[in-house]
Amino acid sequence: MARYKLTKEGEEYLKKGLPEKNLALILNEFPEKTATIGKIISRIKNFPVALKWALENGWVQKKADKIILLRPPVEIPEEKGLKDVFSGKTVDDSVLKVLVQRNLVEVISETYLKTQKEIEKSGGIEELTHDMMTTDLWKGKTFKKIDVTKVTKKFKKTSEGNLQSYRKVIEEVKEKLISLGFKEAKGPYVEMNFWNTDALFMPSDHPARGIHDMFSMKTPKYGKILNKQIWKNVGETHKNGWRTGSKGWGSWDEDLAKRLILRSQGTAVSARTLYNWKKIPYKMFIIDRVFRPEAIDAQHLSDFDQCEGIVVGKGLNMKHLLGYLETIAKTMGAKKVRFKPSYFPFTEGSVELQVYYNELGWVEAGGSGIFRPEVTKPLGVNVPVLAWGLGIGRLAMLKLRLTDIRYLYSDNLQWLRSKR
Repeated sequence: MARYKLTKEGEEYLKKGLPEKNLALILNEFPEKTATIGKIISRIKNFPVALKWALENGWVQKKADKIILLRPPVEIPEEKGLKDVFSGKTVDDSVLKVLVQRNLVEVISETYLKTQKEIEKSGGIEELTHDMMTTDLWKGKTFKKIDVTKVTKKFKKTSEGNLQSYRKVIEEVKEKLISLGFKEAKGPYVEMNFWNTDALFMPSDHPARGIHDMFSMKTPKYGKILNKQIWKNVGETHKNGWRTGSKGWGSWDEDLAKRLILRSQGTAVSARTLYNWKKIPYKMFIIDRVFRPEAIDAQHLSDFDQCEGIVVGKGLNMKHLLGYLETIAKTMGAKKVRFKPSYFPFTEGSVELQVYYNELGWVEAGGSGIFRPEVTKPLGVNVPVLAWGLGIGRLAMLKLRLTDIRYLYSDNLQWLRSKR
């Protein structure tokens, strides 16, 4: 007869309650037993799951962006099932089926049972194994005492722990930038279109706003405006140029600016930093993941790492920018570097960094330039800002001598060991 145990999610729901029941209880707090999704989504963990099961239980009704409580929640079989599984009691098969489908309960493996018996027989854990760690079997168990003064047998050295090759390359670039006085920044993966494009003076009708260049969030669909002054400054800059000396784009789609997306460029973090970091001068960089609906091939991935950086200070010019880019490229092993004039909506002048790769020839590594006043002034910055966004994966290909970017994430141990 199979035995079951709670998953981590099941344990959490046992302590804090099923999300669908929590949703119904929160709705019950509102005077008319009704609330918009925007008002309650932040109060419910796993909101889509909560809504799905609350609808199936007949507790709530959804109309447009409103959730309406139809009847107070009661204890359901799944709720009692979690308690019974935790206590080791028998649970009805139909209830178990639902709990397993929801990944709240899992079958205890034979390895788990065997290891549990061994622990009970020996009187405690003597050696932590992989199975004990992955099944949490060690929790609540006693450990046998070990005399650390005794001489133990020597183990044959088989393989050394080491950083994965691509991770090692990224760490080298980080160390180089930190040595040049840069500070590392972070930002959210799920971003408002506002920070990803609008704050960077990208027009609302720019082709990159299309579905083929960004992943849009289905739920929740919109973000919150926390600073109305910045929102107004950026909007006026798009419409008529505001105080930047520009004529703007003539229009601005506020609804589009509120949309939540998976950030398509690390420059979104640069924009946030320009607004939040008031001390000048400063240097900031980010090496982190961005997302684009790309067709995956030898040189493209749908999610990849970008190396973004900004330098903020008086008297900065293009010579300073090219110097930083050349330093980064040579840290990555580039022997030849060249710059090509280019266009980006948020910089002027703008250049594209290219590096030479024996097997591929000249390869585009990323774009750069000096932020336009339409970007910096609405965010409260009145000095030059150097900026770049480099595909760190392509530079890593250069250093690791790869012709296929997918190898950066390879789990081939033979190849990984050859690149140490």
